[in-house]
Amino acid sequence: MKKTLFFIIALAGILVFNSCEKRELEPVLDMEKTINPVISSPGNNAEYILLEAQEDALWANITWDPAEYNVEAGRNWNLLNPDKLGAVTYTVQLDTEADNFSSPLGLTATTETSYSMTIAELNGKLISMGLATGEAHNLVLRIIADVTDGSTYDNAVSETIKMKVTPYAAEIVYPPIYLLGDATAPGWDNANALPLHAFNETQFAIVANLAGEGKFLKFIQTLGAWAPQWGTDGTGTGESGPLVFRPTEDEPDPAAIPAPAAAGDYRIFADIEALTYTITKASETLYLLGDGTPAGWDNTAALPMTKVAPGLFEITVNLSGGSTFFKFIETLGQWAPQYGTDESGTGDAGNLVLRPTENEPDPPAIPVPAVAGSYKITVDLAKMKYTAVLAN
Repeated sequence: MKKTLFFIIALAGILVFNSCEKRELEPVLDMEKTINPVISSPGNNAEYILLEAQEDALWANITWDPAEYNVEAGRNWNLLNPDKLGAVTYTVQLDTEADNFSSPLGLTATTETSYSMTIAELNGKLISMGLATGEAHNLVLRIIADVTDGSTYDNAVSETIKMKVTPYAAEIVYPPIYLLGDATAPGWDNANALPLHAFNETQFAIVANLAGEGKFLKFIQTLGAWAPQWGTDGTGTGESGPLVFRPTEDEPDPAAIPAPAAAGDYRIFADIEALTYTITKASETLYLLGDGTPAGWDNTAALPMTKVAPGLFEITVNLSGGSTFFKFIETLGQWAPQYGTDESGTGDAGNLVLRPTENEPDPPAIPVPAVAGSYKITVDLAKMKYTAVLAN
């Protein structure tokens, strides 16, 4: 009996010793000594007006300093269990200031300490939150750190960053119609016809290279099909005329539209509701000038833009910022043809206004972006739009 009692006492002692040894070897995370993550970008109280013309540009690289945890390890714990604490996951949350994270939107969950978003990605998130476009909204951003070792430790939460953001209404994309004919690059191949930009459901435009006199063109609605189709009648010319609609292939073909006499780049505009078309000569060279550019207003020293495609031009250039301006001219040393903007034009994007001859009044100059820097300027003569985006 005494031996049995001694054995039980000894066994209990061994269990207690092992339990103490285990506790000695395991870490103790003191959350009161934790240093929360600190957001370093974006800055607090920043204001952003999002623009669709800059949808692919970087909105922000959200960065933060990592959370720091105070782990008091038992004897030899660091040597025996260096990975016991597990990874730290950071959740980036966005909400309106009014809701104050009562129903936040999670932007990402990551083990890194940064997360990048484009303007289009942020705009889509804001619209998904039900925020009205064209209006400024007060938003809050925070980072939550979570220790992922299965324990029930409290999360470490950063301070809140406030910002004011105005989302944009995304452009509605309407289906195009297509250009083809022996005056065009695809010829009469209806499977490879050229898409026109759709301004709405009935008005379309394209800048295309046309072969010249004796060649013709038409419009189709569907690639690979000959109807619906638009041609013209006996009054149509290489400059303008009526459109004649062929709704089905059971109907006879309308006459083809004649190309202008001279080969070159042309802006072709079609209105399938009014049933009219126009063909006007498009600029094949463009130059940038203005007091916001290195060229100043010297039209003999204007900067050549790169022609990417018919009617599409680009240049990357340093702009001065502030109350300075720029325009585009077609020919060095001449003030027409010239492109400016209208009263709605900004330093980021806007409409192009053509001054075809020097007999016409000058359009307003285009303001440079507020912040000086290197910008990629794009001109689209089919859409008659320009954009200026900060170069990477």
